[in-house]
Amino acid sequence: MINIIFDTDPGVDDAFALLYALNHPNINVLGITTVFGNVPVETSTKNALILSEMANKGTIVYQGANKPLDRKVTNYPSFIHGHDGLGDTNQPQSKFNASKLDAAQFIINEINENSGNINLVAVGPLTNIANAIKQDPSIANKVNSLLIMGGSWLAGGNITPVAEANIYNDPEAAEIVFKSGLPIIMVGLDVTHKVFLSQKDIDKLSSLNNSGKFLKKISNIYIKFYKDTRNMDGCFFHDATAVIAMTNPEFFKYKNAKVYVSKDNLTRGQTVVYLKDLKHETTINDDRDFVKVLYDVESKNVISEYLKVAENFIY
Repeated sequence: MINIIFDTDPGVDDAFALLYALNHPNINVLGITTVFGNVPVETSTKNALILSEMANKGTIVYQGANKPLDRKVTNYPSFIHGHDGLGDTNQPQSKFNASKLDAAQFIINEINENSGNINLVAVGPLTNIANAIKQDPSIANKVNSLLIMGGSWLAGGNITPVAEANIYNDPEAAEIVFKSGLPIIMVGLDVTHKVFLSQKDIDKLSSLNNSGKFLKKISNIYIKFYKDTRNMDGCFFHDATAVIAMTNPEFFKYKNAKVYVSKDNLTRGQTVVYLKDLKHETTINDDRDFVKVLYDVESKNVISEYLKVAENFIY
């Protein structure tokens, strides 16, 4: 079993990813930590509770950061995820409540109690992870892996010309994480922009079970965004692709690199990648560790794997 803490800001694509993780036979979700991002943190917590209840696992939700470390939140992308984060579908509130324990403290406690046996999966801004590192830097050496859906090497950005949204939303937190010594796997736009969930795939998902019907319903506004902005008949499969990189690493290729995060106004959130096996004309001399930067993917296998696991979604 892969023991994970799932850090998220649901969010339509987060819902696809979280239901996959909660229902996968080889994943044990120890807890769900929520963060601001696609929606305010109170809404992401509400949505995480709905998804946890849907999977019938009783996985506890821990609310985390409501804002970036050093910046203000100016808006949320309701035109992509809906005001409620689940496509404006007005889902009934879960019968469960979030824990009173803060997300960062839960992360610290769990890692210290299970050193070497915890994998972090972060598919939103990295504020909770950064807060945990700031409070207890020793956890960086006790984590098996940190898989991030975020950043971009050569694919450009999706919120600015150079920045991916999760990193852009809190670049200071991302920089803390990338220089922390955590064993990071970066699943950025170089990979996720190659994985396309078509309308046909969504219709197939809907035919499988009630969870599939739920996912199709909440994704209507999300699909419309891609249709209106990119003339796509479907959507990029960002967050779920990242989780599948943990369960099926054989579908992906990576390079070792040091990653730096820009905090400048013009290039805010850009992830600058220095490859290990390439001599760059200029270098930054620091002792940060090399991380795995994924750059290629067997996209058809990713979609097939998701649909295979989705056949056994519980709800």
